[in-house]
This record gives sequence, C-alpha cells and structure tokens, in this order.
Amino acid sequence: MAWVHIVAMLALLEYFFFGIKVGQARGTYGVKAPATTGNEMFERFNRVHQNTLEQLIIFLPGLYAFATLVSPLWAALVGVAFVVGRGMYYSLYIGNPDKRGPGALVTMVSNSVLVIGTLIAAVMALL
Repeated sequence: MAWVHIVAMLALLEYFFFGIKVGQARGTYGVKAPATTGNEMFERFNRVHQNTLEQLIIFLPGLYAFATLVSPLWAALVGVAFVVGRGMYYSLYIGNPDKRGPGALVTMVSNSVLVIGTLIAAVMALL
C-alpha cells in the first residue's frame, strides 16, 4: 500500500501546485480576490485547479477502494496515469483549452478503471 499512498500524495501535491499557479496568475493578470473571472489566462489556471478538484473527488476514494479490493500495485499504476493525465491537462489547457482532450481522456479512463474495477470486485466478492 505504500505505493498507493505515494501516488495519492503526489496527486495532492500536484493539486497544491495548481493552486499556487492560480495565486500567481491572480497577481500576474491583476485579478483581485474574490473575483474568479476577468482575464482569460487567469481563468485557464483557475479552471484547471477547479477541474482537478472535481476529479480528485472521484480519484482518491476510487484509488483506495481499488487498492483494497483489487490490487495495490494496479491501483498505484492507474494512479500514476491519473497524475500524468492531470499534468497533461494542465499543460494543454493553459496553452489552448480546445486541446485539453488527451489529458481529460487519460483522467477519465483512469477514474473509470478505478471506480468500475472496484464496483466489479465488490459485486464479485458478494457472489
């Protein structure tokens, strides 16, 4: 389970980094709190941060449930894909929001594997 914990903490550190980038963008583009709109580049950083939070709500419980019911090693590997996918999403969205698809796809597939895989394992355990 140590690998699962490492991957979970990497995902949280990535989210923390995205939050720092939002704060920096706020200063760079002159968007004063509590505003969340006003400059397109700031809004890109903010949307990546918010979307990552939305995905973490699925990822973290899915990661731990999959590790418990299926395999800690496979959970960690799928978790690494999630972290990489979020990094791709960040880079692509900041560059051009229309090109965020590959990062979003990697994230979606990773979360789907964790959640659906756990659900299948849980049902199979009942049979």
